Amino acid sequence: MIMTVEGAGELVRLVRLKLSAGDLASAVSAVEDYKEKNGVDAEYLDAVGWLARGAEMLKQLDAAAAYVVELRREIREEKSETLSPLGAAIEVEGKLRAAREGRGAAIRFLEVEFDRAKDVTLRSRIRRTINLLSLEGQPAPDFNKTDFVGTEPPSLAALKGKPVLLFLWAHWCGDCRAQAGALIRVARKYRAQGLVVIAPTRYYGTGAESKPATPAEEKAHMAKVWAEFYSGLEGVPIPIDTEAMVRYGVSATPTFALIDRKGVVRFYSPTRLSEAELSRRIEAVLTESP
Repeated sequence: MIMTVEGAGELVRLVRLKLSAGDLASAVSAVEDYKEKNGVDAEYLDAVGWLARGAEMLKQLDAAAAYVVELRREIREEKSETLSPLGAAIEVEGKLRAAREGRGAAIRFLEVEFDRAKDVTLRSRIRRTINLLSLEGQPAPDFNKTDFVGTEPPSLAALKGKPVLLFLWAHWCGDCRAQAGALIRVARKYRAQGLVVIAPTRYYGTGAESKPATPAEEKAHMAKVWAEFYSGLEGVPIPIDTEAMVRYGVSATPTFALIDRKGVVRFYSPTRLSEAELSRRIEAVLTESP
């Protein structure tokens, strides 16, 4: 049974800090101490999710598998308070299957979990893991062009012959705003060589100060944020499409997808990128024959 404990939150921060230093043992000790005092609650399960991810990243695969088993035993169904550890369990199990059984087995497992999942964030997280295994080299999924901010977006089919950089973002995302400078410089640098930048997003149900907002209010807020923090990217189309954001696995923002002149995804990255890395990837696509 999952209990809730007042003051939860510090454990996960501590575990993430220890894992960032590669200190899995100290992270495990902190989680064990917490469980002894508080039992199994949402904070504990979230921390175990981070242990699973940390163990997998540190190549301690047996430990990672054991944490996945514990999470799947404790989390029997999809609930809002345990979406994060459930997503971690699915993500890590997918990676473990890829390491032990091959990419095909991992993708089959993840597709089943994706079809079962209902929450948009969870579906996006599962799709991100699938995409990291399989999206590069595949035709780029298009997006809905009927709802948008600013310039009406073209279809990806209409952009064949041009490289396209998708910057998948959220209006509330600090990392997205921090990416703006590099994105603006890259867009200017390669515009004359045909690079097209498109910035898909979706509705999150919030507006200014994270207050609840209607779609119309949120769209107006998106436009305001874009104008304020992305000055220099005026005219970049901003399609609003939840299904496209799920298909591109946008559980972390920003997410990038670079599409070549033939409409094929050549690079997929669910994280911030340096200007140098963006430039290197774009130049590789630009040097290819149409």
